[in-house]
Amino acid sequence: MKGFTLLEILVSMAIIVVLSALIFSVMSSFGESNKLTEANSGIIGLLRDARSRTLASEFGSNFGVHFENTKAVLFRGDVYDSASPANESYLLPPSIEISAIDLTAGAVDTVFTRLYGTTTASGTVTLRSRSVPAKIHTVSIYSTGGIK
Repeated sequence: MKGFTLLEILVSMAIIVVLSALIFSVMSSFGESNKLTEANSGIIGLLRDARSRTLASEFGSNFGVHFENTKAVLFRGDVYDSASPANESYLLPPSIEISAIDLTAGAVDTVFTRLYGTTTASGTVTLRSRSVPAKIHTVSIYSTGGIK
């Protein structure tokens, strides 16, 4: 007899389904890692931009970054004003959130000081994947103005 039995076909299909599910989950996790890495780089870039503008005395002002759950906002001045047209928002991808803001004295803003580039609030900001909560990235802000 030539051909395949029903059992052989079902086993082959089951193997294909299991392998497809594994590949899909790995690729999905890889995509989340990429989004998290991009968001981390975006936050670091925004902080470095604020520090650079402060050190350059752009508009003769300090610059800072305000953190919220779904975005970070670069602002001009010593205090964040949500209505200011000068604000520049960096929106996180929908699957990424800021899960923890652990800055000096419970602050949600950090402002860089002119001349030295030091910051008013140091600490960490933690980014997390909403779909894979175990995936996190932490941005460190040092009192010296360093960002990592």
